[in-house]
Amino acid sequence: MNQSILINDDMTWNCKSQRIEFTALYSGAIIQCILTIEYLTNKGFNGEMQSRSINEFCNLISFDIEEDTQQAIEEEQLDDNGQIILT
Repeated sequence: MNQSILINDDMTWNCKSQRIEFTALYSGAIIQCILTIEYLTNKGFNGEMQSRSINEFCNLISFDIEEDTQQAIEEEQLDDNGQIILT
């Protein structure tokens, strides 16, 4: 487990925008984070676009998500809205 970043237990599949949304706590700041379908596919997801299968896959790759999120935050890859979008 990475001690610099905490991924909150609030991952949600947004069916309308086709992405996973969650928050991370980094150095006392809450940062909105997004995983795109492209990100999930690049990590090996090939299941149905349903909340259950996507959430199960995210649980399997949780350490990758944590590491990629931390790297993006440290590299200040925030968009104009202050979000991290992993693609």
